[in-house]
Order: sequence, then C-alpha cells, then structure tokens
Amino acid sequence: MWIGGALAGAAEEVAACLDVYDLQCAQRAAKGLGKTGADQVARAELEFTLGNFVEARDALKLAGATEGATEGYAERMLLFEKSVGATEDFVTDTLGDVTLRYRPGMDEVLRDEAFETLQAAHDRIGPVLGGAPPGGVRMELYPTAQRFIDASSLPGSAVRTTGVIALSKWTRLLVSSPRALGRGYEWKDTTAHEYIHYVVAWRTLDKAPVWLQEGIARSHESLWRQDEPAGLTPAQGALLADALVNDTLVPLQKMHPSMAFLSSADEAALAFAQVSTMVVYLRESKGPGAVSKVLDLVREGRDALQAVADVGAAGDSAAFMKGWKDYLGTLKLVSKKLATSKVILDGGGDEFETDPLLGERADLARYARLGDLLLDAKRADAALVEYQKASPHDEAPSPLLASRTATALLALSRRNEARGVLQASIEDYPEFASTRAALGALLLADGDRDGAWTQYRAGVDIDPFDAASQATLADLYAARGDAERAERHRHYARLLQSAEPATR
Repeated sequence: MWIGGALAGAAEEVAACLDVYDLQCAQRAAKGLGKTGADQVARAELEFTLGNFVEARDALKLAGATEGATEGYAERMLLFEKSVGATEDFVTDTLGDVTLRYRPGMDEVLRDEAFETLQAAHDRIGPVLGGAPPGGVRMELYPTAQRFIDASSLPGSAVRTTGVIALSKWTRLLVSSPRALGRGYEWKDTTAHEYIHYVVAWRTLDKAPVWLQEGIARSHESLWRQDEPAGLTPAQGALLADALVNDTLVPLQKMHPSMAFLSSADEAALAFAQVSTMVVYLRESKGPGAVSKVLDLVREGRDALQAVADVGAAGDSAAFMKGWKDYLGTLKLVSKKLATSKVILDGGGDEFETDPLLGERADLARYARLGDLLLDAKRADAALVEYQKASPHDEAPSPLLASRTATALLALSRRNEARGVLQASIEDYPEFASTRAALGALLLADGDRDGAWTQYRAGVDIDPFDAASQATLADLYAARGDAERAERHRHYARLLQSAEPATR
C-alpha cells in the first residue's frame, strides 16, 4: 500500500474484487467508500480499471492531499496522467457486449469490424473456455504505438524489441491501430487474442502463468472466425523446426512476466509457437473441453504445468512434454530460412526498412534500388537481373522484392511467372498486405474476381488504411451481391481520403 494507512472496510473489498477481475463486485463495494486517503485510492484504482482516467487521476490527487503521498504514489500518478493524455481525444461507442474507445478520424475504419470481432470472440470463444466475465468487454484502440506505450505501462524498449503492441490488463483490452506498424498487422486475431487473456485471467483468478495464457490465446485466437485453432505461421514453423534440431527451445520460466521482455522478435515468435502447439496438442488428444478443465485446476491453485499434465497425461508432466514433442514431429515442420521484420513503429522508416530481408541487408537493398531505377526507365529485363542479385540463394525472396519482380515480369508480359512469384511470397510471408494487393490486382485483371476478393479481403484485414484497396474491395463486394459490405468499404475509402492521421 503506498498511501498512508492500511486498506480496510469497503476499500479492502474493492481491492479484493479487482484482484480477481470482478468489476461488478468492485462497483458494489465502492458504494461504501468514504473520504479517507485509502478510500480515495480504492476509488482511483476502480476508475482507472474502468478506463475513467480523469476521474482516477483526480481521486488519486485527493488521496495524496488527504493523507500524503508515500512510496509508489508518483509512479502511479504518472501512469494515470499518461493514460489521460493517450486518450484525451477518444470517443466511446457501445454495441451489444462490447464497449469501444478510439480516436475519431482514420481509425473509424476499424470501428465496425472491431465490434464484430469482439462480439464473435465473446460468443464463440468465451464458452469454449468455460464462460466469459459478466458485463461485456471493453477495448481501447490507440492510434499510435507511442500512445499505447504511454497507456500500457510497458517499457518502450520492450515494445520496440518484440513488437508487442496489444495488451490485456486491468480488465481492458489495449490494442494499437494497424497504423502503429509500418506494414500493418493481423489486428483482428490480435484483438481476439487479448480478449482470451481477459477471459483466462478471470477464469483462473489471474493465477495462470504467462506461458499458459499465451498458449491458449495464440491457439484459440482464430476461433472467432473459424472452427479450428490457429496454425503456425511459416516463420514460426521454421523457428520451431530449428529449435528442435538445435535444442534451443525457450524455457517456460523465461516467458515470465511477459513475452514483451524476451530478447528478440524471433525468440518471442518461437515462444508463441511452442506454447500454442502445446495447447493444440492438448485439445487434439483430449478434446476441446480439456482447456477449460485445466483452467479449473489452475483456479483451484494447481501448478499450471501439472494441471496440463493432469488433464493431458494422467498427471505425468514428462509424458505430456514427450507427447507434445512427438506431436510436433507429425506437423512436418520445415526448416526454411525466413527473415523477421524489424519492428518499425509509427511510420518510421521507408518500405525497404520495413522489409524483413532488405531492411537488414544493405548490400542486397542496393541491388533492389538499382532494379527500381531500371524499372522506372522501362528496362524491365535489366531490372530483373538486379532483383535476382538482391535475392540470396539460401533464402526466400523478400516480400518487397517479390512485388518488384512481379511488376517487372508483368511489364514483359510474363503473367504466369508474376502470379507464381506473388503466390510463393504469400506462402512465405502471409502477413504482408502489399503482396496480397499486388496479387489481387493481377487476378482481377485476369477476370478471377473470387481470387481477387480473397487477396484484397486478407490484405485489408492487415492494412485497412489503403484507400485504393478499400475501393477495389467495395467493387468486389458489389459484384458478389453484398451491397451492405460494398457500401461499408466505399465509406472507408472516402474516409481515408479525407481524414487526418494522428501525429502522436
């Protein structure tokens, strides 16, 4: 306790309710709060948890004035002040079980689908995990990574190292806009991922360790939109294959207290791959209900790995871990060299710096830039020669290089080759919206509207701020007879052409 005096009475009850993620309990208890410093602290913590940052700050100031600030007061006040600043121009909308706070303007393109994603997660994933917290779910969409850092309490260095730009904390979901990363990201699955953290924390009285939380969240994050757990990305599969061969798996204890504190983006990706496959193995061997049984045991105080072993291997944790590694052998993991993108936040860097390969290899980037100059000069054949030099023999071509190569091939009327280059790149780097837009445009020009729709839809899910892609997707929805979605994406395209981006 960092305000003079000990918690007692209603203040102690509020704190106990917040500790177990029971907001309704905390709000009932808060009715008995008085005017002591401890009561004001409890009120401040409840208001902060509810996302009422101005009220939280003011109550904390009153607590300090009432009984005097002690150890921890300044740190807490700084977080409250930063949260006020990070959300000062937000609006609040509620639909169904979801309350969303966001900055009007460009991020309005996220509003409708944020509601849809979270409501679907609440309806489809909550029951699988044994039930969702009462009172719905609240989410804050931060327009920049810096605002997310200010409001999250995560060190900026950790965010820049691992690229963790979403968080479930204080019974709220804190999620960065796709604009926070230079190339966007799979923000819908990430939103569902953070919702799962909220459910797991509530179900277990916040006793689940990070590795179990992340394993459940990563493996279940796709269930809001499909019936099967999420598979590994190509990069995760390659990292896991190499780690198994080289005996370099990330120890479970190293994942504490957050994946954001691991040493690199590669190590974080490997850790996610490990724990998600552990949970998928548990589901496949014991059924979907196994995860809820594990959560029940953890809630009762059982060690998390022992709980997993109790449900998955008759209590033998060594047998469970062996079974998991045997299961990995059935996945046919491919040890393929795939580059990991540097974490580029808030519009920093050019398209070369956001490329996973060329951003790290200045020697290769020089060839690619020369190829660009030749392509601009209508010398596509010569450009292809330079693009070939920019691609290492032992590694897949980078997404940027694949798009450039396809453009050169199209200029030479080699359409099938261009399509093959783009398709191969999407298999290796599915998270790049620009490659999907390039393939979508090619397919549309060839009359394949369904194939084009698939690529544009996936691309816009990653980077919703490309007005041209939004407009094309609107036309494709119209051609499919979906007038409502067509109008939605036309509205997004118009909005993006007129809205001012956030500068901080």
